[in-house]
Amino acid sequence: MENPVITTDNGIKLNPDKMVKEELYYCIYEDRVFLFFKDKEDVLHCYEVSDIDTINKIKQSPDNIDEILNNLAKDHSTNISD
Repeated sequence: MENPVITTDNGIKLNPDKMVKEELYYCIYEDRVFLFFKDKEDVLHCYEVSDIDTINKIKQSPDNIDEILNNLAKDHSTNISD
């Protein structure tokens, strides 16, 4: 299956028709991490990771992105309740 998120010299190209609903897609472009998610109502959500430590972890271990993002979410939820 062709990846619906592709980076080129000209930017990021998305093909939402090829995205599986409720699945997270990501790319690294110009040292920034972008996340894309198509919900069950076909709405496309786009996010940029701004935490430098998280970006570096993802760049070092892109196969572990789910674990890295889950840890980031846990850290933020802990900090919010403090």
